[in-house]
Amino acid sequence: MKKYFTKEYFLANKKKIMKVGIMTAVIVTAFLVFVLGGGKSDMISFDKNGTAASESAETASDEDQGIVIADVSGAVNDPKVVELKKGSRVCDAIDEAGGFSETADITDINRAAVVKDGDKIFIPEKGSGQNSSAGNASEGSAGSSSSGSGISNGKVNINTASSTELQTLTGVGPAIAGKIISYREQNGRFSRPEDIKNVSGIGDKTFEKMKDDIST
Repeated sequence: MKKYFTKEYFLANKKKIMKVGIMTAVIVTAFLVFVLGGGKSDMISFDKNGTAASESAETASDEDQGIVIADVSGAVNDPKVVELKKGSRVCDAIDEAGGFSETADITDINRAAVVKDGDKIFIPEKGSGQNSSAGNASEGSAGSSSSGSGISNGKVNINTASSTELQTLTGVGPAIAGKIISYREQNGRFSRPEDIKNVSGIGDKTFEKMKDDIST
């Protein structure tokens, strides 16, 4: 065995010994990189049905941030479906749709309302007589009122009054005003003042308090 440790032996087999040393170093390095960390970088886990369970960092980030989608139409420069960050306002949705057109009637638009996923934001044109809308009117979104003057000769016209105008009536708050607007949007104009009792939340007692202040 001593012959392997002599100076003469090492000099005679110098190249062979260096090759063995380099190969050993490469193998050890590759083993450490793969087993102790490198081999885990591309691993994807699967559930019991064989579906990939992992997601990219970008996808996970989008989910954490939150996205809402709304349909913006009417008097805007570029009507379209827009994608917004969760918590965005109606004004943000309108900006994404190119902003208000020159003919937009923004009198009753609540630009500060929070956009919810699936909202429909409709901006009426001046003098069109159309209602604005942005989801549930009773919750104070952009379409919580209708176009046109709703007060004439000291009486509130329940067919044209905005949410704010309806709330001047005794017994009518934001929720009831929203119900009145929703009812006439779904069922058409009120034929007579008494028809307002068809709206949920308005009974005989409430009608008695407002009947002298409303018209159709």
